[in-house]
Amino acid sequence: MVVVALKNINRHFMLGKNKVHALKDINLTISKGEFLVLKGASGSGKSTLLNIIGAMDEANSGDVLIANKSLNKLSDAKKSQIRKQHIGFIFQSFNLLPVLTALENVQYPLSLQGVKNTKNKAIAALTRVGLAEFMHHKPNQLSGGQMQRVAIARALVTEPDIILADEPTANLDSNTAASIMELMKQLNKQGITFIFATHHDFVLSQASRIIELKDGAISNDKQKAAA
Repeated sequence: MVVVALKNINRHFMLGKNKVHALKDINLTISKGEFLVLKGASGSGKSTLLNIIGAMDEANSGDVLIANKSLNKLSDAKKSQIRKQHIGFIFQSFNLLPVLTALENVQYPLSLQGVKNTKNKAIAALTRVGLAEFMHHKPNQLSGGQMQRVAIARALVTEPDIILADEPTANLDSNTAASIMELMKQLNKQGITFIFATHHDFVLSQASRIIELKDGAISNDKQKAAA
């Protein structure tokens, strides 16, 4: 089952009078349950591609299909709905709201969806990532690994088909990074599709598929056995 399809995606930016091509003729399909890494050096286009998959940026040409729905044909409000219903996000800098507790941070995306009785769902998500006992802690009372687990719980709580992760272990020590990756692999085995943007060898070693980007184009697409 294909969960993401990219067709002839091109993205450029204007830098003064110069056109900078961030993505060039990207064609890619991603199936349910993949544990996929977008690999590339800084400036290769991997974060831009991740943002386009997540409907946070728009291509200049081409089409993106999420859950068989073409984003080209959708209004901004409908794209927002696609994000809320199908996609969870995990960021390098965690992006937790500092004034909210772990529980409130996880409840937040549910409240945006208009969900009632968010507390029980948020507690279940925090329990799933092993942080139930820290639910009333604010981010400044948590370690980096704990904050990333809260971010994962926040991504999980809306029950997305796809989780997009931009350098999710970059700010973590090696032991914590290994723990976080193991958690995400367990979630992947439960059917969630993971798409990472990274250039870190440790994350690459865990992937079942590596898409390598160079100068905005796909230079290699390699399937491999998961570690």
